[in-house]
Amino acid sequence: MSNEVSQQSRPAALSPSRQSQSRRPVGPGESARLRELGEFDLTPDGRRAAFVVREPVPGLPRLLRRIWLQEISTSAGYEPRPLSAGLDTGEQYCPRWSPDGRLLAFLAKEKEKKEEGNGDRERLALFVMAAEGGTARRLCSLPGGLSDLAWSPDGSRLAFLGYEQPEPEDDPRVFGRQAERCQRLWTVYLDEGVPHPVTPEGLAIWEYCWSPDGRRFAVYFSAGPELTTWYRGQVGVVEAEGGTVRQLTALEHQASGLTWSPDGTRLAFVSGEWSDVIRGAGDLYVVPLEGGPACNLTPGAEVSVAWCRWFPDGRRLLYTAWSGLSQQIGILDEASGRRQVVEAGVVLREGWPCLATTPDLRCFLTTRSSPEQPPDLYYAELLPLAQENQPGQESEVHLTWRRLTRLNPLAEETWLLPDSQRLSYRSVGEWEIEALFTPPLVRRGQGAPPLVVWVHGGPTGAFLEGFEDGWSLLLASAGYAVLRPNVRGSLGRGRAFAEAVVGDMGGGDLQDVLRGIDELVARGLVDGQRLAIVGWSYGGFMAAWAVTQTQRFRAAVMGAGICDWHGFHAQTNIPDFDVRFLQADPLTQPEVYRARSPLTYAAQVTTPTLILHGAEDDCVPVSQAHAFYRALRERDVPTELVIYPREGHGLRELAHQRDREERVLAWLDRYLWE
Repeated sequence: MSNEVSQQSRPAALSPSRQSQSRRPVGPGESARLRELGEFDLTPDGRRAAFVVREPVPGLPRLLRRIWLQEISTSAGYEPRPLSAGLDTGEQYCPRWSPDGRLLAFLAKEKEKKEEGNGDRERLALFVMAAEGGTARRLCSLPGGLSDLAWSPDGSRLAFLGYEQPEPEDDPRVFGRQAERCQRLWTVYLDEGVPHPVTPEGLAIWEYCWSPDGRRFAVYFSAGPELTTWYRGQVGVVEAEGGTVRQLTALEHQASGLTWSPDGTRLAFVSGEWSDVIRGAGDLYVVPLEGGPACNLTPGAEVSVAWCRWFPDGRRLLYTAWSGLSQQIGILDEASGRRQVVEAGVVLREGWPCLATTPDLRCFLTTRSSPEQPPDLYYAELLPLAQENQPGQESEVHLTWRRLTRLNPLAEETWLLPDSQRLSYRSVGEWEIEALFTPPLVRRGQGAPPLVVWVHGGPTGAFLEGFEDGWSLLLASAGYAVLRPNVRGSLGRGRAFAEAVVGDMGGGDLQDVLRGIDELVARGLVDGQRLAIVGWSYGGFMAAWAVTQTQRFRAAVMGAGICDWHGFHAQTNIPDFDVRFLQADPLTQPEVYRARSPLTYAAQVTTPTLILHGAEDDCVPVSQAHAFYRALRERDVPTELVIYPREGHGLRELAHQRDREERVLAWLDRYLWE
C-alpha cells in the first residue's frame, strides 16, 4: 500500500487505445479479491488517520479486516502502516481517536481457548492504546458483542452499542419474546473498565451521538428488540448516566445521521422512507430539544442528503448527498435553507457517503473513486470559510484533495476498464430516468451486442459513476453491453422520486427498465432480440417479476430475490418492509400481496432463469428461491437453483463469489450466444 499525493480532483484517464494495448479483461472472482476500504477516523488536529482495510488472506475463505494508520503531512513520504497492538487478535475494526488525539480505541476479536478438543474461539472486545504505539489495553467486552464506538467529549469514557445476552443457541432455534435480545447503549470509563447500560431494557438503540457537553445522548430508538422495529423508530434524548428516553419526534419515516448543534439546543438528522435497515438518505431536518415539530430544511430538493455536521458557528451544516449518478459535498444555511455545493460530480462511497472531520470541519477524511480508480482514502481541506465575525459574508469555497492510499494498484493499472456513458430517457409518469450504459469491452460476433440489464437492490439505492468492480465490469469483459438504470425508488433525485416506488413495486420501476431498453435499441446500440435481466435482493425480485410480465428476455438471473410476498412476510426478519412498501396488510389485504408476487404469474414464464441464494439468508428467506424454482421446473422452463451454504443475504466467501460469477456468465452465454 503506497502513498500518492495528488491535487487533482479526478485521476487522469487512459485513452482507449492505450488501455487496449496495456490492459486485460477481468474474469470471474477477481473483483471479489480487491482490497476494500472500511471505516476511517481522523485525529482532531488532522494529522493522523486510522482506517480499516478488508483484504484477502491466503488460507482464509473471506476478506479479513485490519486497522491501518497514516501520518498526514503537507508533503509525500509517510507510508500507511498496519496497526501493531501487541495482541493475538483476529479482525480489528471501528477505530476511534480520543478527543485529544493521544489514544486510539478499537474493536478486535481476541482468541480464547475453548474446552479441550473443541479448538479456539474468538470474542469481540474493546481495546485502547496510545497513539504513539505499544501494547493495547483490553478495556471490556459484552457477552453478546458490541459495536459503534464513540468517545465522550472530555475523553474520560467510551460509548458503544451492544447486547448483554449472548447470541442464542441454534439447536433448537427458538422464536418468541423470551428468546429476543435488545441492543442497548452502554458507556465505560477508561479507569474502570466496567460497562454500564444507559438505556432501559425493551428499547432497541440503532444510532446515537454524544451531546457537546457530554451530559446526554441523542438516539434513534424503537420499542422492541426485533430488527424490523427499526422502521418504526423515533429520535429521542437520554441522560448519559442512564434513564428513560425522552421522545422528541413523531416520525412517519426512518431517521439517521444524528448530530447536535454546537450549543446543544437542536438536533439535525436525515429522514426518508427506506428499504434497508440502519442508514439511508433523504431530507435534512432540525428539531429543537425543548420540544416542537421538526423543520425540513430541504423540502423539494432534488438530491438525497446522507450525512451532516454543524459548523462551530451553529448556523451552517456541512453535508453529503446523492445527486443523480454521483454524489456531492455542500454547505447548508439553516435559516435560509440555501445550499452551496462545494464539490459536485464526486463518488464518495456506494454505501453511506460520510466524512471524518476535525472539530472545525476545515479538514476531513473520506473515500473517493472514479471510473479509472478504485476507492481510496483521501484527505481534503475546505478553504476558505467566511469569517466568524462577519456572519452575512459569503466567499468562494473550494476543496483541495490529497490521496492517501493506493489499495489496488494492479487493478488500477492492468485491468481493462469500461467507458460507461450517461443515459437519460423519459418514462411513464413523465419521470426522467438516469442510467449508465456500458458497452462491451470485447467483441464477440457481428452486429449489435446482447444487452444485460442489471437492477440494483433496495429499492433504496442507486448506481454511481465510480469504479466498476461489480457485475457490469464482469459482463462487459465477457462481451455484453450493460444497462444500469436508476429506476424510481433510487436515491439522488429527491424524496418524491425515491418514494415513488412505495405502493407500486414492480409497476413504474419495471416500465423504467423497459423504456431504457427501448432507448438503446432505438439508437442501434444493442441487439433487441438478445436481452437478459439480472439482479440481487430487490434486483432479484425485479428479475423474477420481469419474466412474469414480459417475454422480451431470453435469460434472467434472480439473486436473493422475493417471489411470494406472503411467504416473505411470514419468514423474514424485516416484515415491516413489505407492509410499508406494499402499503398493505397481509391478512386484511391479501389481494395486494398476491397481485405483486411473481409467483402468482409464474405460469406465464418462458424465460430461462438462474436462481441464486444464500442458505442462511434471514432477510429474504431461501424458501423464496425454492418456490420460484419449483414453479418454473413444473412448467418445464429451463431453470437452475444454486444454494450457497453458510451465506446470508450477500455472499461473503470468496469461492462462492467466484462460483456465482462463473455461473452467471455460463447461463448468459448459453441463452444469448448459443
